[in-house]
Amino acid sequence: MPLGNVLKRRTHETAACAACGLEVPAGSTYCNHCGVRLDEPDAQPLHVVDRATGLFNDRFLRPVLEDELARAHRYGRPLGLMLIEPTAESPVRTESDDSTLKVIAAAVAGAIREVDTPGVLGRNPVQLLVLLPDTDISGTAHAANRVLDIVNVALGAVGERARIGIACIHPAQRLRAGAAIEAVGRAARTGRPELLGR
Repeated sequence: MPLGNVLKRRTHETAACAACGLEVPAGSTYCNHCGVRLDEPDAQPLHVVDRATGLFNDRFLRPVLEDELARAHRYGRPLGLMLIEPTAESPVRTESDDSTLKVIAAAVAGAIREVDTPGVLGRNPVQLLVLLPDTDISGTAHAANRVLDIVNVALGAVGERARIGIACIHPAQRLRAGAAIEAVGRAARTGRPELLGR
């Protein structure tokens, strides 16, 4: 058998990852999709990025929020939060959630600073959370106005609009991620900013 045929055959051989089920090249030690070892049958994929948007997902975002809350409390720095979601009047349907999410995610990613952490908090309904370290309430409100304008321009092409809720965590009191997410969700529903930890 010619050497070219052997090499050609070897490049097409693949195996399925036990954790995520996607195909990986034969002979690989780690899955190039989910990063788990292929020889560990009980391994679970560590998906920290939402595949539709490229932003972090809820599984990664909540621990990062816990870390940022601890850091803000330790160093006496404020932490701003923004929650972006389509308005209730928007004709959001399950089949259009992914396209709405992609439009909002692209607009948000282009409108925030490098130190900010955006992520997908929920898919149904669509919710994006942005962590703004070292940002007080006025800085959070300024960033929210800029982001909301950019998101609404992007969503205008598909006939939708977004609303935004903001919360600012004062470092005097140690809070948990669940309380912070609940507060910023309340702010999105009521239209009033939330100040926590005073």
